[in-house]
Amino acid sequence: MSSPAKFLGPVDELPAEGIDLEPGKQSEVDFCAAMFSDSSIGFDVNIDGVTVVSNPHEAEAFQRFEINENRKEGEPYVRWSDDAFDIHMQGLFHDRNAFNTLSDASEPEDFVRRFLEVLSSSLDDPAIGHDGPTVPLIRWQPGEDGNSARVQLLGFLLAEENQFEQLCNEQNHQFGFIFEDAEVQAHGLREAVTALALLGITLGATTQAEAGLFKNLKKQREARAEKIAQMQAVQRAQQAAIQQQAQQARSGWRDVHQDAYVNQALLDANKDGEKKIVVDIARQRAYMIVDGQIAIDTAVSTARANKHTPRGTFKITERIAQGKTSTIYGCEMPYWQRLDQSAIGLHIGDLPGYPASAGCIRLPYSIAPVIFANSHSGLEVKVVDNWDQQELHQGTQQQDILVAQVVKQDSNS
Repeated sequence: MSSPAKFLGPVDELPAEGIDLEPGKQSEVDFCAAMFSDSSIGFDVNIDGVTVVSNPHEAEAFQRFEINENRKEGEPYVRWSDDAFDIHMQGLFHDRNAFNTLSDASEPEDFVRRFLEVLSSSLDDPAIGHDGPTVPLIRWQPGEDGNSARVQLLGFLLAEENQFEQLCNEQNHQFGFIFEDAEVQAHGLREAVTALALLGITLGATTQAEAGLFKNLKKQREARAEKIAQMQAVQRAQQAAIQQQAQQARSGWRDVHQDAYVNQALLDANKDGEKKIVVDIARQRAYMIVDGQIAIDTAVSTARANKHTPRGTFKITERIAQGKTSTIYGCEMPYWQRLDQSAIGLHIGDLPGYPASAGCIRLPYSIAPVIFANSHSGLEVKVVDNWDQQELHQGTQQQDILVAQVVKQDSNS
C-alpha cells in the first residue's frame, strides 16, 4: 500500500508494551491482525442470529490509527489518532430476521458471510468519517455442530479502492476475502475489487484442532471481568492511553509518588545474597528482597482497566538497559526486564498514581536503574494480588535506609 493503511482497532484488546512485533516484515493488514491477535471480542453465529460472547452489555472502544510501511527514519510505524468511538457490539446485530434465510443445510461459510453482511451494513455510519467501506478483519472457525460459526473480531480496515487492488495482488492467498455474493466472486477478483464488493478479510478459517483460540476468549473475558465493571477506571484508562502516545516526544517520566527508598547498605553488603522481586498489585508497590529483608520499596503502575498484569512466579529472561521501544505504543522502555517469554516486563514509565499500563510493570525513573543494577537473568519475580509481608525475616531493623533522590527531569534535556 503506497499510502498509510488506516484502521479502527479495539484499544482495550491491545497486548502489553513488551510484545515483539517486527515492522516491515509483513503487510499492514497482517500487522494489524498481529496487534489484536489476542482479542477477546468473539461471536457465536447461528440460525437464531449473533450472540456476543465477550462483552455483550458494554461498548468496546475503537480508536483510529495508521500503519505506515513507507515511513521515514524516526517516524512511528503505528500512528495513533485522537479519534475514538464506543461501539456496542450486540447492538450491531439487533435484526435477527437477517439470518432467517439460513437453515440446517447452510455451511459455516454461509454464517460467516451473513455475519459480515450485517456487520458491514451496520458500520455504514457518517460518524466514523470514512467515505469508503469499513472492512472487518476476522478469524473464524466452524461451530462444533457444523451448522454455525465462531468469529473473532480483530479490527476494521478503513479501505480505499487503490489499496484494495494492491492488497489483493500482493498477498498470494495469505488470507482470504468474503464477498458480497457468489456471483461477484465468480466474475473474478479484479471486478470485485473495482466494485468495492469486499465485505470482510479473513485471517484464516481455523479448524477444530485450533479450537483453543476461541476457548481462550472465555478465559480472557473472566480475567478482565472485574476491571470491565469499573467504568470510571475505563474512561481514565482511555485518556491515559492517548497520553501515552505522546510520551516518545519527551525524555522525562512522571512519578507522582516520589516516595521510593533504597537500603543501599543492605544491597552493598549482600551483592551475592539471595534476591527476589515482589510486585503487590493491590498496593501498587514493588519490593526487592535481599536475604529476607526489604532492600528497595517503590511505587509501580501495573495494568489499567481492561488490561491484565499476570499473577504468578516468573524469571527474568531478557535485560535491555537502553534501546527497547514499543512498536505499538511508540514509547521507550529503558531498563527493560522481561518476565519469562511473555510480553510483560519491568521498565521505566509514567507513574500517574493509579494502574495505567497495558500490562507491564512501570517503575520510577529514579529506581529502575537501581533495580536493574541489582538484578540478573533468572532472578525470581513474584506478582501477587496482596503480599503478606509476614514472610520476611524481621530480625534486623532497616535503620540504614537511604531515600532515593528523585530529581525532576527537564523535558528539554
